[in-house]
Amino acid sequence: MGLRDLHNTVAFFLIFTNAIAGFWGILLDRRSIQSTRFFWVAIIAAQIIVFVQAIIGVAIQSKENVEPNDFHYLYGFSMIIAIALLYGYRNTIGSKKFLLYGLGSFFIMGLGIRAMFLGTT
Repeated sequence: MGLRDLHNTVAFFLIFTNAIAGFWGILLDRRSIQSTRFFWVAIIAAQIIVFVQAIIGVAIQSKENVEPNDFHYLYGFSMIIAIALLYGYRNTIGSKKFLLYGLGSFFIMGLGIRAMFLGTT
């Protein structure tokens, strides 16, 4: 498996894990489910995948000297900024922490989908 194949595969994991974390956060906020036991583990895993994806993308860029697609990079780095903003607001949001992380995960998922469609060739 080459770096490009790995980058594409991790993109699907990024989208899928953030979608699950988003739904989970919304359900926790609505009190449809009560257990938060593994929610934070899922959030951490989904966010680590974003950083892994960025590292793989940088490796492709440096190894293959790919011509940059500005919007692909914009969406990719926006995911990292979104994670930083979620982390920064986690203590100021009060009881809506699950909603914050749920909607934030959906936002990251959307950025991942958009970046995937704008991927470089």
